[in-house]
Amino acid sequence: MTKNELIAAIADETGKSKADVSAILGSLAGVVAKTLKAGEEVVLGGIGKLKADKREARTARNPSTGATINVPAKTVAKFKVAKDLADAVA
Repeated sequence: MTKNELIAAIADETGKSKADVSAILGSLAGVVAKTLKAGEEVVLGGIGKLKADKREARTARNPSTGATINVPAKTVAKFKVAKDLADAVA
């Protein structure tokens, strides 16, 4: 499902205009990014949970040359699917 298909489906379900739904989805991305950057988690009821997780620095291997490289520490977003959604899909 593309973003436009998702917007159309949500607009049909809720009776809202596609422009309103598009604006809401756009602001959702910004709010989630700010919340994760602050170190908090975002719970999307019935869908799952987003949280920021820190990865430590490590050494890795370049698969094409075989040379070892240093990968710096960084913070990544992780998503865990809600049990209800996982059961519904299975």
